[in-house]
Amino acid sequence: MAKSYLLLITHSTDDPDRSNSAIALAVSLISDGVDVAIFFTFHGALLAKKGVAETVEGRNFTPVRELFPMILDAKVPLYLCGACAKTYGIGPEDLVPGVKIITLPTLAAEMPSRETITL
Repeated sequence: MAKSYLLLITHSTDDPDRSNSAIALAVSLISDGVDVAIFFTFHGALLAKKGVAETVEGRNFTPVRELFPMILDAKVPLYLCGACAKTYGIGPEDLVPGVKIITLPTLAAEMPSRETITL
């Protein structure tokens, strides 16, 4: 059985290198046909907000603005931590298309069927 992954992305504009590498890994997995879901949490929650991904550019990586559309086109499940959405003032109208705000119990239900990687 092929592996499935849940990527917990914890950085955005606070650490462009980590954020960019997380998005690059997601795109690499998706490109290889791997089943991937993404959960934006902590400062990574900002990547779920319209316009933020376009501003993140890590050193020695293809910029997030070029990679993020590949994730959206693949229609992978994209989740945003509900508590983090409140912390960063991200409302439903602010979300990148396809992102769903969820609670931790909903995330916990997703975890048993996926290997979880925190980035």
